[in-house]
Parts: sequence; structure tokens; C-alpha cells
Amino acid sequence: MRKIIKVMGVVLAALFVFTACSTEENNAESVSEPAADSEKTQIMTSIYPVYEITKEIAGDRADVSLMVGENEDAHHYEPSAQAVASVNEADVFIYSSDQMEFWAESLLNVVENEDLQVIELAEGLDLDIGEAVEHDHEHEEADGHDYDHGGLDPHFWLDPVAVKEQLPFIVEALSQKDPENESYYIENQNDFADELSTLDAAYQESFVDAENREFVVQHQAFGHLANRYHLDQVAVGGLTTEVEPDPQQLSRIINFIKEEEVPVVYYQSGENSAIAETIAQETGTEIGVLYDLENKPVDSDLAEDSYIEMMEQNLEELQKSIH
Repeated sequence: MRKIIKVMGVVLAALFVFTACSTEENNAESVSEPAADSEKTQIMTSIYPVYEITKEIAGDRADVSLMVGENEDAHHYEPSAQAVASVNEADVFIYSSDQMEFWAESLLNVVENEDLQVIELAEGLDLDIGEAVEHDHEHEEADGHDYDHGGLDPHFWLDPVAVKEQLPFIVEALSQKDPENESYYIENQNDFADELSTLDAAYQESFVDAENREFVVQHQAFGHLANRYHLDQVAVGGLTTEVEPDPQQLSRIINFIKEEEVPVVYYQSGENSAIAETIAQETGTEIGVLYDLENKPVDSDLAEDSYIEMMEQNLEELQKSIH
């Protein structure tokens, strides 16, 4: 019997003070700039994964802007006065969830756009991925193992099946604002849903017969992905990106890696890799990079930053641990 203690982070409360912030300019309109085409439906999205998913549906018939830029922490973001003004001018505002964008309610309370359509993309999804408990890691058959990965996890977009289920919310919002292009949005939804199904099949095929189903990460962001494919996420830190494990936590993780002969320790794209490097030096393992997609990747070597491509790269990385 081997026990793993997974450490849950606590999402820090923050004051809802509207301060100036930087915004992303690559592949999205900055909130500080006017819309490119006032005749198109104007969509403001909160964070990078929502932006990436929304633009797949919007295509070239709507203008999609991103609020939280690549150098900003989505957990601790504070909307600027310009961001509020941009939402006031938008037709649709789409955010992932109140658990992720805790500031969304405060933002919407000061928005005076009565015609604004607001979409919580995670609406109806169960973000609870289980209680953080110690459990046996003698794996049973995938369909019979009780995987407990720990608490509310807002990173539902790392589960392609969950993303596919939420696409109709975007289609409905765009179609209500732009009924002439409803069939176009539906066609885009169907095309993107097919891509997501192909992605899901690739994950299923890669992991269906895996005997080693554990992977070690700095940031506990991959619970929905782990649950979907019956994997076991072992996290050094919690759900926030501020990973500061104490010596006992590090010792437990290091001992686990040595006992289980874990080959790779992952850190998230754009985050400090110091903890992963320290663990790797102590255990002789490699370090790898996973995209949690909270922010636009700044270290991606992909020809085009897209949800599908980055999820495919995550699959390639996870195959180093799960086999």
C-alpha cells in the first residue's frame, strides 16, 4: 500500500479594485483599441482558452478580443477601467467560470451595457474532481478504479469532451446577435467538434492499455484531463500558480518519484521551472513542459498557437510518463 498526499492550493481572495493592466495584442484585439469592424458582432473573452475556443466558432464573421494578456495571472487579474469600457461596448462577454475568473461578478456589476449577452462557458459542468484524499495506487482496470484527484478545478478546457459539450453556448450567443450567420456558426461548431473528437480518440488510444498512469506536475491544473482518461495527477502544489511547497511536501514527492521510478516532472508553460528542476536533480528524472493554457504560451514553438495543437503537444509530453 503506497500513499500519496496531494496538496490542494487555496485560491486567494483579492480585492476587486480596478487597476491598469497589460493586454494581449497577438491574434486578439487589445481592450485598449477600438473594434476592427463595427459591423461585426463584438465578443470580449476573459482568458486565453476561452478566446481560442470562441474564435473557432466566430471565424471571420465576428471580432473576438482577449481581456487577460499573456503576462498576466488569470487568478489575480484586476480589470482596468479600459477593460470595463470595452465590455460596455461589446455585444457578448464570455468567461470560463466564477471559480476561475473570481473577478467576473465584480466586473459585470459595474458594466452598464443592458444589451450585453454574458456566457459562463463552464455552465452546467461539474468542476468538482473529487476530494483530496490519500489512496491506493495499485491500479485496477481503468473502468473500475476510483480516482480521487482533489477538489474544484476550473481547468475544464483541458478535457476536449467537456469543451465539445459547451460549444452550443457560444453558437447560441453569436446566433442571437447575428442571426444571418447562424448556419455559418453551426458549421464551424460541427467542424471544431470533429477535431475535438479526433483529439479525444488520440488520448483514449494512447492511454487505454497504459500500466503506469501517474504523472507529476508543479501546478494542479490537469484534474479534468486526468479524470477523463483515468490518469493520476500527482501535484507538487495546488490549483493556483503560486507553488511554494514546504520541505515535507518536496520530500514526499521526491520519495514517490524514486519509489515509482517516475521518468518526468512537468512544469507549466510560462511558469518558473525551478521547483521541477530541483526535484529532477534530486531524483535523476527529466523535466517536461505541459500547457495548462491559462495564458497565451510565450515559449511555444508551434507554427500556430491553437487549442488543438497545444493539446496534441500535451499528449506527446504525457506519453513520456504514461505507458
